[in-house]
Amino acid sequence: MSLSPQLEILVVLFCISLVVWFVMIVYKSRLERTAEERVFLAKTPDLSEQDSQLLRKVNRLSVPMWIIGILTVLLLLAVLGTWIYQGLASS
Repeated sequence: MSLSPQLEILVVLFCISLVVWFVMIVYKSRLERTAEERVFLAKTPDLSEQDSQLLRKVNRLSVPMWIIGILTVLLLLAVLGTWIYQGLASS
């Protein structure tokens, strides 16, 4: 059974959003690890300007990560729903 053009588009959009979401997760985890290393390895407990910038970047990524994650799940549900509908309609 070949995929319809609509389903192909949904699959491509799902794959793109999934890759973007994973890249954002990896980037955020690297930023968090760098911030933790700077805080724990620093001799003074107060935050420097670089540390506060890192924390702002980490906090700024949270909302777009949620949005992309929700979009990815919705696209997955759309792909599955379309695939099931087309399978039932063709039989």
